[in-house]
Amino acid sequence: MRRPAATALMISLILPLGLLPMHAALADVYRSVDAQGHVQYSDTPMPGAELIHVQKLGLSSSAASPAAPPLASANTPTKSPPAPDPVAQQLAQQAAQQAVQQDVARNHDEQCKQATAAYEQAVQARRIYKSTADGQTEFLSDTEVEKQRLDLYQSMQSLCASSP
Repeated sequence: MRRPAATALMISLILPLGLLPMHAALADVYRSVDAQGHVQYSDTPMPGAELIHVQKLGLSSSAASPAAPPLASANTPTKSPPAPDPVAQQLAQQAAQQAVQQDVARNHDEQCKQATAAYEQAVQARRIYKSTADGQTEFLSDTEVEKQRLDLYQSMQSLCASSP
């Protein structure tokens, strides 16, 4: 009887010191979109980020925080934390997968629109130019223009024809 009580006392004293990383097992996933429209996933919240996945391990917020949990007495049996709900975990995982698929589809559509706009602009332009390293404008020859238009057309076809 002394050994379980001593173990509970040692654990309750070690947790506030941060020697056992109980809070490292918790995983929150935040989704954010930067100024260029790129979707980023992180475990740290950022301004404008949306919480999309929370994995709970049955620990209370006080056990994960640096505050000291109540000391267990010798007469109080220690309880193991409840097992995570597998249905809730599966639903959260499906929601995260759906969010990723939507982001990929949105990004694919945007790339297709940009490629189409670049091709249409190249077709409508009478002259196409490029800027040199010193900032000067250099017009492309007719063969270079046709090659540029063909490259843009092929890029548009590859981006718009394929599904995400």
